This record gives sequence, C-alpha cells and structure tokens, in this order.
Amino acid sequence: MRNKALIDCFRKPARRLRECRNGLAATEFALLLPVMVVMFFGLIEASNAMTVNRRVAISANMLADLAAQSEQLFENEITDLFEGVIDVLEETDGSTIQMSLVSVVLDGDGNPVVHWSRDRTGAAPYAAGADYTKLDNNDVVSASASLIIVEMIYAYDTDLTSYIIRSPIEFRQQSIRWPRVTNRVQLCDAQNNCTT
Repeated sequence: MRNKALIDCFRKPARRLRECRNGLAATEFALLLPVMVVMFFGLIEASNAMTVNRRVAISANMLADLAAQSEQLFENEITDLFEGVIDVLEETDGSTIQMSLVSVVLDGDGNPVVHWSRDRTGAAPYAAGADYTKLDNNDVVSASASLIIVEMIYAYDTDLTSYIIRSPIEFRQQSIRWPRVTNRVQLCDAQNNCTT
C-alpha cells in the first residue's frame, strides 16, 4: 500500500508536468531563433551578393560597349573608362576590382592573338602578339576585324561573409564586343602613336 501511495505521489506531478503547456512556446522560440536569425542574415547576404554580381556584369558590358564605339582609344580615356566602372560598382577605392581591356585579332595562322591590352594600372596584362586562350569559341574573331574583350574580377567581401566564409567571394565576368565604327579599335599614346 505504501509503495502505491508513493507511486501515486510521483504520478500526479509527472502528469501535471506532461500536461502543462505554459513554457512550450518560449522553448520552441528559443530553439528556432538561431535558425531564423541565420536564415534572415543569409538571405540578406545572398541578395547583396546577387546585386553585386549583376552590377559586375553590367559594368563589364558597359566598358566593352563604350570601348567598341571608338575608332581610337587613348590611354587616358581607358583610365577614365575604368574609373567610370568603379563608380557604377559603387566602390570607394576600387582596390578589390581587377579589370583588363583587351583587343584580340587573328594572326596569319588564324589563331586569336592580343592586338593590345591595358589594365587599371596602365600596364599591358598581355603582350602584343601573345596567344589569347580565354575565348570559349575562337570563331567569334573575324579575320578582318578585332574583338574587344573586358575581363573583370571583383572580390566581394562583407563583415558577415568574411566571418562565416573567411575569404572573399570572387565574381568573374568576361564581356565581348565587336567594334562598331571601325574594323579595329586602335590604342594610341599621348604622342598620337597608335597600334596598327
């Protein structure tokens, strides 16, 4: 009898504890809150990354389009084009952006070679006459005309991204245009010496 009374004594509080729902919502909220916070900030970061990726694509296309509208490009004009792209990307210093503007022609054997190239520093990232191997399809280069190519790499990094991923996300974009005004866009220096 005594054991039964002792068991009944423990059964009643256990049944009341099982049937009590007072703290259930708070417990579920405490368990779900970290997941919801990660999802919320993850969606914000993904949205920002997609926006930056779209701006990189627009900027590369804009740069290629502007360069393709010229008969001649002077080196200071190329610098201005690069600075305009940095403004479109809304970058403060542009240190995370690598940009190259390349003119590609066919050599005597029908292989794509570099006609001229410039990057943001004013240097030639590719030597004139060097093979250009970054085209998916070499048939886009015409025997009688050049091809304007923009190569852009943007290292996207935010505090949250660097905290979780530990390295910037690189967005790479290549944009290709045929010259609009002439067969070959020529690169000219300050003394008006142009490529041929």
